[in-house]
Order: sequence, then C-alpha cells, then structure tokens
Amino acid sequence: MSSPDSLYRQYPPHPLAAPKADTGHTRSAIVTPTSGHTWHRNPFPLSPVVRLGPMSDLGDARVRAADSGNAHIDTPLIEDVESLVDDYFAPPAAGGRRGRAIALVGEFGLGKSHALRRSYQTIRARHPETATWIVDEPAQDMGRLYRDRLRGPGDTEQGKRAFEELVRDYYAYVTAGWVGGEDDDPRRGTLREIATGLRDRVLDPDKVVSALRYDPEVIHADLRGTLGEVTEHRRFSSALALLLEPPFNRMVWNWLNGAEPAEPLRERGITEAIGPSEGRPDNAAGIDRVFDALTVQGFLHGRVGRPYVLLLDSLEKVLDWPDDSRRAFIDAFERLINIYTSHGGLLVFCSSPDGLRALRQSVHERVVQLWPTGLDQDRTGELVARYLASGEEADDDSGEGAPASTGPFDDEALRLLHELTEGVPREVLKTCREAWQLSEDRDGVVSRVPGATVLRAVRALHERVSYQRVSGDVHDALDLGQWRIASRDPVPARLARSAGGREEVLYWLSPAPNAYIAVIYARSLLLADDVERIVTQVNGLRSAVRPGRFEALLVVNGLVSHAMQDRIGRSIGSRPLVYRQGRFPQSVHEALLQLERRLVEEGREEDLAELGERMRRNLEQQTAHLDEMRRNLAAMTLEAAARPALPAVTGGRAAPEPEPPEELPGTVWRRFREALAMLESVTRRAAAGSAELRVLGCATLVRALTEEFRGAVAAWARGAAPGVPTEVQLRELRRICREYENAVEVLPVHLLGGAEHPNPLTPARTVEVLAEEVWGTLSAPGVS
Repeated sequence: MSSPDSLYRQYPPHPLAAPKADTGHTRSAIVTPTSGHTWHRNPFPLSPVVRLGPMSDLGDARVRAADSGNAHIDTPLIEDVESLVDDYFAPPAAGGRRGRAIALVGEFGLGKSHALRRSYQTIRARHPETATWIVDEPAQDMGRLYRDRLRGPGDTEQGKRAFEELVRDYYAYVTAGWVGGEDDDPRRGTLREIATGLRDRVLDPDKVVSALRYDPEVIHADLRGTLGEVTEHRRFSSALALLLEPPFNRMVWNWLNGAEPAEPLRERGITEAIGPSEGRPDNAAGIDRVFDALTVQGFLHGRVGRPYVLLLDSLEKVLDWPDDSRRAFIDAFERLINIYTSHGGLLVFCSSPDGLRALRQSVHERVVQLWPTGLDQDRTGELVARYLASGEEADDDSGEGAPASTGPFDDEALRLLHELTEGVPREVLKTCREAWQLSEDRDGVVSRVPGATVLRAVRALHERVSYQRVSGDVHDALDLGQWRIASRDPVPARLARSAGGREEVLYWLSPAPNAYIAVIYARSLLLADDVERIVTQVNGLRSAVRPGRFEALLVVNGLVSHAMQDRIGRSIGSRPLVYRQGRFPQSVHEALLQLERRLVEEGREEDLAELGERMRRNLEQQTAHLDEMRRNLAAMTLEAAARPALPAVTGGRAAPEPEPPEELPGTVWRRFREALAMLESVTRRAAAGSAELRVLGCATLVRALTEEFRGAVAAWARGAAPGVPTEVQLRELRRICREYENAVEVLPVHLLGGAEHPNPLTPARTVEVLAEEVWGTLSAPGVS
C-alpha cells in the first residue's frame, strides 16, 4: 500500500562534510531502457532519520522534492501497531475504555520512530478529535521541552477550545456525580435526571453548573481522591476552576503552556511554573511537574470517557543522564504508564532494549512489547522501489498503476543490499544513496547500479576511520593493560600480511611463555572470498608459530554482517571485533583478557596432556612386562613352597634393620621404606590374586615412581649445603616434590586398596602425602 507520507527526514549536509565535486549539473537523472522515466538527483535521503518534532516530519506538509523521501511500506511492526491502535479506539465496553501502553523496542534504524509517526498519522486521520501529546525525545530540562518542543492540544486555538469544552464536561461530570449522590436532597429525582443528562451530553454543562452553583472544592476533592499522591492536585484544581473565567483564561493557558504564573494566579496558590524557571533549573522537580501536567490533562479526558494519547520517542536518551535526573524521569514515567493503563489512555513509546530494561519488571507486565526486525529481501526491494518512485517525474502518465520498479539496481545489487545491511531500513537507504552517487557518470546520469557498486558503497560508508586511528586505539588498549609485546615476531614478515594486503598483523603479544596473540587489522569482510582469505591467513600464522600456543584478535575497520561474524568465529576460534569510536580501547583490552585466559587454560591442558601421555607410555611399558612378572611370581611361589622355611631370627634376635644412607635423615628414609613396603605388598597381593590388570599396573607404576622420587631426593640431599638449604636448593627440592605429586594425581591410586599390616594410612593416601612430608622435613632449618 503506497502512501504520500515520508518515511525518513532529509537533513542538510554536515558543515564539515567534504563537498561533492561540481559536475556542472543541478540535477542528475536515470533513464531505464524500459520505462523511459526520469528521476531527480539522488532520490535517497542524505540522513535517513525520523524525528517527531517538526510539523513536516509528522506529515502535516507534503514536500515534493525527491530528497524528502516521500515513501512508505507496510511492515509487520506497523501492522501490529495499527491493529493495537484500532483496538484501543473500538467502542468501549460497558465498564469504560481500557487503557494501553505499547513499547516499540529495538536497536537503531529498524523503523521504530517511523512506526510511531505512522501511529500519529493514523490517529489524526481516523480520530482527529483525539487529544494527543507528542514528545520527540526526553530532555533533562523538561521545563524547556514542555514549553518549546512538546506538542499537545493547547498548541492550536482549536485544541484550546476543545480542552476548555473538556473541562466543562469534567465539571459537569463531577457535579452530576455529586448532586446525584445526595440522597437527602428534596430535589433528588430531578438531580439524578440532570446527572444522567450531563453524562449523556444532552444538557448544557455551563447552564447546569451555573444553576447548581457548584463548589470548586468538589473538583479538588475528585482530583485528590482519584490521583492521590501522584500530582500536586491543589494547584491544578485551582487552575481548572479559573480556566473558564474570562479574566483568567489567558493567564491559565500561559501557565499550562509552561510560563511562570501571573500575579493573580500566585495569589490563588499557583506559585510555580510547571517546569523549572529560566536560570534556576531543578531537573528532578521539573521532571515531576511536567509529568504531573501530562497526568492531570490526560486524566481529565479519561474521566469523561474521551480517548487520549501520548507518543514518546527515544526513551533510552535518559540512560546518559545524571543519576538523580534519570531516577526522577523513570519514576515519573512509570507513574504515567500506570495512570494511562488504569484510566483509559493510550501511551506508545520507542526505546532501545537497554532503555526498556531500566523500567521495573512490574511495569513490563503492563506494557505490550513489539520488537521490530530487519526487512526481508522482498520488502528491501520494495523500499528501494518506493523511494525511486517518490523522486520520479514521468514524462507521461503511462506508468501509473504499473508495479513499482527498482530502476537501475540489478538483482545482484538488491541481493547484496539485503545481505550486507541485514534489512535494517536506515542502512538500506544510506547504502542506496552512496551506491547511486558512485554510479553517476560525468553527466550525472545513472544507467545501472550493479552489485560491485553496492560493495564499494558499503566500504565507503563503513571504512571512514583511518588506519592510523584504528591502530592508535589498539595501541592505547595495549597501554591500558600493560600488554607484553613479543621480543621478536614468531613468524616471517611475509606471513604477517594477507595476499591482497587488506589484512596485516599490528602486534604480536606474548602474555605467557611460548604463547602468542596476533592482533590483526582488517577492512570490511563482505563476501565468502573475504572470509576465506582471512581464515587462510590465520591458519597460516597458527601453523607457523607451532609448537607455541596461538590466538588471533581480528580488528575490523568496516562492516562484517552477523552471519559473517559467526562464520569467522567458527573458523578462527574467536569473533572479530568491529571498530566503534568511543570505548574501543577498553573493548580491545577486554577481548585480549579473554584470549589470554584461553591461552593459560590451553597451557594447563597441554601440560596435563603431556604428563598423561608420559604416564601412558610408562604404563604401556609396564604392561608389556606384567604377564611375564605374573608368571615369574607364580614360579617363585611354587619354588618357595617346595623349600623348607628359613628361620625368621638368628640367635634369638630379629634380623637387623638396614641402615639409611648417610645423605637422608632417618625420618625421610623410614617414610620411603614404609611407602615402598606397602606398595610391594599391594603388588604381590594383586599378582597372586585375580585383580584386574590395571590394578597391578598402577601398583607397579606407582612403586617405580616412588623409587625414582627417593633417588632424586637422595641426589638432592647429597648436593645440599649442610644446615639451612639455599633458596636455589629449596626451589629444586620443591620442583622434585611437585613432579611426584603431579604424577600421582593423574593415576588411579584409589584402586590400590588397604594395607596388609596395621597402618593409619591407606596406600593411596600414603603416596598422596609422601611428597608433602618429604618437603616439610627437608625444608625445615637445621635438618641433618
């Protein structure tokens, strides 16, 4: 469905933007072989941004210039919003009109503001009498916003008359409720008839109020009782009571529009402007007062059964405010949502996901959330066609009723346009404008926009920052984290640049021994060939630094679609980091920290894997001898059984205990002897019985490791200085003990079972604490 309403606003060029070369033509055009139609100079807007401020943005003026972007397409978001708006304006049920709050939530450029403007246009076209307030974006100085930018019924004489009539209806409604409830009044029946006539708008409220001599306190009591502590109801009830008095009408309207109260109003209790005074800003107080005004004015409509609407754009702007102003705005906005949903209003607002998260969860439950997505490929082509048509000046009327044409954009261009912009309307229009300019010939004529030109346009739009700026921010990131740059490049210089020269290694970092992070600079990665090129380069670097550990951080100065980011991440092991001005050095630092942690974890895994492989080889060697050992042990058992037993003692005394070697203290020697005796016992028991092969292998291997450990400790003791060991000697002893601990940790020592002779420790626990006991004894001062 076509529409004369513009989708995006045309802004003048930035004063610092480079001027376009003058070709001598004031207008450029395209001529297609089939249509013969002529278009104005570039029909796509320079800055495709919608604002709800100027009248032309809201569709109050039709601008025929091609740059105005007079185009619109229906999207699922707009259809959903219009459906909800139509439902709100449907005839109310017996219980009254149901209020509703709608949030349009999404990232920038997806068409939220356009959908909000369409809501305004729909309401204006179908329900022109509806009171509507429009806030283009929040501002810390809400008083100035209320005076200068907020659009509402009081902006026009027609709106003022409608609001005054509304106040009369409100007086009549409240008075009718008051007089109709007086059961002891002798005029009770007549008063009830009057109340019914007022509610049905059959009777003149001015005459009824004048005849009944209403008390303004009745109005004040109604506001106080209904709104409670939401607003400063006293000053609003006073203003509403004075609005219909001719001497005060202009004063009240000035005050309602944000001005300081006149002296007669001050004498009647209205002492402050709705927003903070000029030169005396009080942001929190001003925010509360402005929302009080919106609350009361909206509430009056709901009280008499009339619909009322508030449209607010860019809620996320408040996230950048100081804490006190932000909290004041969010609290007041949440109160307003509650009033609108409870008293029959319609509130539609746009926000980023972060802005929505700033609201309390209880508010989320009262808000209908609509999340826009990018356009599909068909709608992307339709958007292009509508903008071309909006700037078209046909030579005749033969084209009316014909399908919208995408003009010079061929099928490949439209496909790439959709894929690279991911259907985000703002990005589609920016890319189309750039591609159009790149396609103009010397005469300013565009005959064709091919896919290659779309690629050039994307690069021109997204690679505006210089190489020096990006590399400088990366350098700042290295300073931020005091990252260690490798003392030498671990690969030849020829491998540090890609074949096409579009990528290069900016820095080689070495966060750990034999571990490297390559920080790689790249331009836009748009096609499969681009991805293959960078993957080939990274894989070549990874192969060149082996056996060292390697990670790559790809910094992209340009565009990488989300699909491309996923593909690259799967191929090189980390997602690319797209350059964004602002916090980019912090982003690089945080990404490098993650890669460093990964390298450290990989190093631990490699060390464990190497130790495990060594243990596996040792176990295989031991396993090769297990069968032979079992056979030998069995033969020895038979031979021992055939010989007479030897006496256990000689001369009535036990066999003497072997003397420990001189280099080891007796305590350490006995611990080794006990551990080895226990392991020998386990080995014999496993060999003689029917234990699993792995039990026998584990016992044999642990025994061999323990004997090796004892030999290493004895060798250390021989070379240690008498008395207190030196720091160097203690570090060597600690290394020996840790190697034994690490070796025992990876073996299934829990399979060793219990000891044959009484012992407080199991074999497993014995070997697990052996290194700790050896270290504690030998590192103590004065050990001999």
